Amino acid sequence: MKRRRASARVLAAAFALLVVASSGRAATAVPERVAFDSLDTDSATGMPIRLTALRYAPEQGLATKGAVVALHGCGGIYSAVKGRETLPTLRHQAMADMLADEGYVVVFPDSFNSRGERELCTQPLERRAITQTQRRLDALGALAWLQTQADVAPDRIALLGWSHGGGTVLAADNARQPVVAAFRRTRDAPFFATAIAFYPSCSAYTRPENYVPAAPLQIFIGERDDWTPAAPCVALGAAAAAREVELMVKVYPDSYHGFDAPGGRLQVLADVPNGVNPGRGVTVAPNFQARADAYARVRAILRAAIGQAAAGQPHRSHAAQFRLRRRRGLGEDESVFRQRVAGGDGQSGETVR
Repeated sequence: MKRRRASARVLAAAFALLVVASSGRAATAVPERVAFDSLDTDSATGMPIRLTALRYAPEQGLATKGAVVALHGCGGIYSAVKGRETLPTLRHQAMADMLADEGYVVVFPDSFNSRGERELCTQPLERRAITQTQRRLDALGALAWLQTQADVAPDRIALLGWSHGGGTVLAADNARQPVVAAFRRTRDAPFFATAIAFYPSCSAYTRPENYVPAAPLQIFIGERDDWTPAAPCVALGAAAAAREVELMVKVYPDSYHGFDAPGGRLQVLADVPNGVNPGRGVTVAPNFQARADAYARVRAILRAAIGQAAAGQPHRSHAAQFRLRRRRGLGEDESVFRQRVAGGDGQSGETVR
């Protein structure tokens, strides 16, 4: 048993070093691999789809008993950069770091590899092998599983997602959807406390009266997004405001899809067949000011909805993170480190999808 525990510690340390090496940042959260059942079933066997997932836990002394289900975009959880294929993308790692530092358990269900797919971005919408209907059942399965965990309070679980995962957030949070309504009605357990979607597609909700969030919903999207355009989300938010429904939309000026990327540059992805101009590609680009604002809003939303670390255990500052890096032998000029934390190094080599 001691040998097994030692091996687990060695693996965890190796993972942390890999993330440091690949991202240029100190990783503050290291995941364990877990598995649980989706509410979706295999059409061939009738058995539940078994989902693999990454589970992050906060450092000792920071735990709040709050948790976040985080849903990846069409590119999947893992990096597509050669040599990093077994590591989470830098965007996912950055969010996991922040949320774990806030005291939350974070679970990333792997909707794609669990079904034999790596990514969906290059597949036309009408031919995609995995849909948001299936992923909605993954999100609900993750909620049900987290509610059995001793370190999570059943009524303090949030839902968050990006792009295809952001659209899944909307699908899973729609009280008018029969599957969601039945899930809430038949279970003696709370629903998600709040929901957050980064640049989802809102185009399916052209009749806003068919959309009522079961949990308060916040959407973050870029004004110049040509993959999942802002206008349908703005219309959905305006209709919600008129009906006094808890659905807010924050649009960031001069921002594209993937504005919260922790690095990189403006790119046109010619291999994506969908978007506003099918066949002409889509644009992704970081916007570091928008990212900082969105992250601050995410922290505020989650602190209000699922709790925050005890007094005396604040979110680790840039200076504290710099000291941690220096203790780990990752010394660099502090101004350079601050730029990296802000996502301004531009050297990640990753494309946000």
